[in-house]
Amino acid sequence: MAKAKKSAARKPVRKKTSRIAAPGKPARRKDAGSGASEREALIRRIASALGIAAVEAELRALRELAERVAPQAPTTPEATHVKAKAAHDHPGALPERLYLLLDGRGLEGRGMPVEVIEQPTIVGSERHCTVWVNSPQIETRHLQFVQDDGDWYLEDLGSTHGTFLGDERVIRRRVEHGDEYRLAGYLRLRTELR
Repeated sequence: MAKAKKSAARKPVRKKTSRIAAPGKPARRKDAGSGASEREALIRRIASALGIAAVEAELRALRELAERVAPQAPTTPEATHVKAKAAHDHPGALPERLYLLLDGRGLEGRGMPVEVIEQPTIVGSERHCTVWVNSPQIETRHLQFVQDDGDWYLEDLGSTHGTFLGDERVIRRRVEHGDEYRLAGYLRLRTELR
């Protein structure tokens, strides 16, 4: 027993030293796992807000960031619609997203894109509409966007001043990428499919 105490006493005690990173190399963090947990928490938060799976939420967030940081050249409407149909025919593929760009009098954030998330998305002058337009010429519930079998549709809700594509009054129409509608003769509404 005395021998065991002597050999234990002879072992050198190692001092803990702090590590300093070499020039050009980042210092190692003790809590390296916190980045992963923050990432998971953000993904869960986005998925919960949109009511979609975590994998889809992460992909959408990355797409949106990529679009802001490194936007791609616009595609032709035909190519966009073919891509959307291909995604619709393959289960598990992400659905086509619709964005609205509004430009006209009485709007804040002219031309700012609004993603259509709720269905139906109501555009009108009533404050409870999904897209609120502050104008007396726009009906309280002017038009709506709905998705049917993978395609997006615009439906005029019986507005007095109408919804037009060119000179043609629209009652119900399948939305195409780049369509420019006129509401009440002055408000421009452009649709983008991504």
